[in-house]
Amino acid sequence: MLRSMAIRMKEWGLLAYPRQTVHLPLNSLNDWGRTGRVLGQGVQEIGHGLVGLAPVIAQVAQAGQRAETAAMLREIGEETAEELLALPVRDWDYSWQQSYQPRVQHMLNQLSGEEREQAQRMSDAYSRRYSLEGRRRMELQRIRQARGRWQEQVDNAVQNGDEAAACHWMEQGRNVFVPESEMPRELGAVRRRSLYAGWQQRLQQEPYAALIAWQADDARKPEDADTLKRLEGDMEHTRQTLYKNLALQLAADVEQGREPGAVLLERAVAAGVLPGEQMPAQGQTETTMSVADTCNWLRRIDEREPGQDERLMVDIALAPIPQEQRRLLLQRLQSTGTLPPQQRVAVSRTLWNWYQEGRFGCPGDEESLLSLGRLQEEALIRMTTETQKTTNEWLESVGKDADAWLCFEG
Repeated sequence: MLRSMAIRMKEWGLLAYPRQTVHLPLNSLNDWGRTGRVLGQGVQEIGHGLVGLAPVIAQVAQAGQRAETAAMLREIGEETAEELLALPVRDWDYSWQQSYQPRVQHMLNQLSGEEREQAQRMSDAYSRRYSLEGRRRMELQRIRQARGRWQEQVDNAVQNGDEAAACHWMEQGRNVFVPESEMPRELGAVRRRSLYAGWQQRLQQEPYAALIAWQADDARKPEDADTLKRLEGDMEHTRQTLYKNLALQLAADVEQGREPGAVLLERAVAAGVLPGEQMPAQGQTETTMSVADTCNWLRRIDEREPGQDERLMVDIALAPIPQEQRRLLLQRLQSTGTLPPQQRVAVSRTLWNWYQEGRFGCPGDEESLLSLGRLQEEALIRMTTETQKTTNEWLESVGKDADAWLCFEG
């Protein structure tokens, strides 16, 4: 056994020195310990920092919760106010509590204990705030409604032309809806409007009576120029409308064989609707138209200017001639109304000029007037049944065939 160990020892001594194994320095172990101490100290400091931040975090959370609670309370307050403003509330405080508290209680039931207490304290303040704002809006709404009802009474009185009632309601609003300093101006405006509306109503309801009253010496008229001018324009417009209606009525009377009513004509003259010169003289008798009168009427009808139809209608209806002749003249007036004005005027003037020139005979002679009248009648037929071109050709042929006459006065 010793022998073999000697060999191994010898053999081992011949071998190279073994390589150095992995070396772990002790100073590194010492660094690990220091690192651990530093890390532990940092964790400890972080722990202490979190503990210090806890009140801040809690404060931030509470602030957020308060903001959310405030938003919900604001919404509840606004909803409650809107609901009560739409109702005829008599006791605001009682109605507010009946509507506000159930909404708040529903919100509180969704919160935890501490949050609920805080929200309850906030709800009291918000309740007072939005209740006061709602009450203020309710009072303003009542004031607006009261002013609206007062203004409605004033306007109704003005529109009815009741100046006394309008002024009465204005006095009710003195220093309430109208400041004292503005009362003279507002009262003056109400009086002017009432007076104007009163005349307007009379014109609509009894136009003849209103026009007669307007012409009276003691008629109460507006003092300011603008209102007076407007009323005078309204009066004139009413006269023109009544005159057109009168003309149509008189023409219808002639067509149906009735004579114009004396009462109607007298009232029309008194109202200024019918000019005095158109009123037939009392006691005048009817006379049959002569040939010259007939030609003059036909010429006047054919050569009338636009807007003269009503005047001619009245003149014909009130002319002191037989009713049948009035009816025929009115028919011609109606027939020529569909013709081009320039054409009928030109044809009539041409025939009249030829008559004056003596082409149909000596002007004023019955034969000459009969020729003129015959051509006036034929001209109407041609203008209503033929084209303007063929009518002009006919008129040219009449002119060529007409001879000039020499008239001597003995």
